[in-house]
Amino acid sequence: MNRTQLEQLADRVLLKVRSKPKSKFEIKGLAGKFKVELAEINGSLRIIHEWGYKLIQSQNKISFFSAPDVLSATEISLNLKTKLIGRVIHSFNTVKSTNDIAHQLAEKGAPEGTIITAEKQTLGKGRLGRSWHSPEKMGIYVSIILRPKFSPDKAPGLSIMSALSVAETLISNNIKNVQIKWPNDILINGRKVSGVLTELAAEKNKINYVVVGIGINVMQSENDFPPNIRATATSVKRESGQEISRVELIKRLLMNFEKEYALYKKNQLTKSLKRIRKLSSLLNLEVALKWNGATVTGKAVEIDQSGSLLIESGENRLTISSGEVTVVKK
Repeated sequence: MNRTQLEQLADRVLLKVRSKPKSKFEIKGLAGKFKVELAEINGSLRIIHEWGYKLIQSQNKISFFSAPDVLSATEISLNLKTKLIGRVIHSFNTVKSTNDIAHQLAEKGAPEGTIITAEKQTLGKGRLGRSWHSPEKMGIYVSIILRPKFSPDKAPGLSIMSALSVAETLISNNIKNVQIKWPNDILINGRKVSGVLTELAAEKNKINYVVVGIGINVMQSENDFPPNIRATATSVKRESGQEISRVELIKRLLMNFEKEYALYKKNQLTKSLKRIRKLSSLLNLEVALKWNGATVTGKAVEIDQSGSLLIESGENRLTISSGEVTVVKK
């Protein structure tokens, strides 16, 4: 077998051993099951070790001991309890952008719920043409392909729906002081820990697909961030002091996302709006909005059922569906 064939065999062996972590498997029995030579099974076991997995081997038997915290299809799919989101997984070590790959797969007909993950992005994408700092094995970088049946005018609320999914995932991990900064940033103690980038491919009255890209800073320390964002960015570990499993975090995120997406398809934000408002970092505060080439100041008074932000500026009430907002007065 060449290296690629051995890696494919290693994947199958790993899935077998990983699915029953308390069982012992005879190495000769594995060779018989997969119809390969004993030397090829041993070669696959060496590759599994290279991947960071630990197996216990004694008297020609092996059993599972521990797994690395890697965002692989094997680890994410194991015991994942979703019905749609994450049933198809494309995992990569290094990519330019998971959103770019998601667009390519969606154009080729990838089913709804397909996700793309990477350990590292070299050109991670943020809102408004910005980049997303994506160092290796420190964050969650995932893109989700959606194919909703509703009309394009109902799509904008998907951004804040996705942000709610992330925020509640962090809260469920006992993370404190989590907020949503409209429309799609997630903060911990006022610093950005996560962002959502939603990209739409649509015709006049039909959505072809939506790509929802989510980045979460998980394991970074202060010095892992570039100097220009060190004062405003943070990570789950930095704020909580907890060692967080990225695999378990992404599984919980996919489950929350599936729940919120199901609600959104039926009711848009009706069932989620109360929670969104409660977590908002902007409501009832004086804000500055960059809008139509100008800066408008006013009070953020509401987030409506479409996900738009309502700002009172003098005698005017503006309804904003997208833009960059900052707090100017608390």
